Amino acid sequence: MKKILFFLLTISTLSFAQKIDDGSKHKVVFQFVSPDSLSQLSLISNLKNIREGWPKAQVEVVFHGGSIAMAMTEKTYFAKELKDFVENKNIKMVVCENTMRKKKVTKDQLLPFMQTVPMGIGEIIMKQEQGWSYIKAGL
Repeated sequence: MKKILFFLLTISTLSFAQKIDDGSKHKVVFQFVSPDSLSQLSLISNLKNIREGWPKAQVEVVFHGGSIAMAMTEKTYFAKELKDFVENKNIKMVVCENTMRKKKVTKDQLLPFMQTVPMGIGEIIMKQEQGWSYIKAGL
């Protein structure tokens, strides 16, 4: 009987401990470079999962290289999902200005809720120096 009671107490304590972590201590930067739609879908899934598990974590996605199409009004398949992440889930989305220049993309071509940074790699490095966890998103 004591073993059963101890087991139940342990399980309930572990369950309670997991629920306490709302993510408020976590900061995560995602690097995304893929033009591939399956990789884009994988990013969407990763962002949904992190928001469900850690609703208060600080999250930022850095788009550069081939992924810039996902951030463009005329090329993205995921405008609705990205807008929801920014406006309702407090996920910051930034696009690399170096990539924009290289691919001749203007800010007017980006989804209206996208922000830009001078250098995508630099943004990731600065986040890591500030203690952010790094995730290379995609497949």
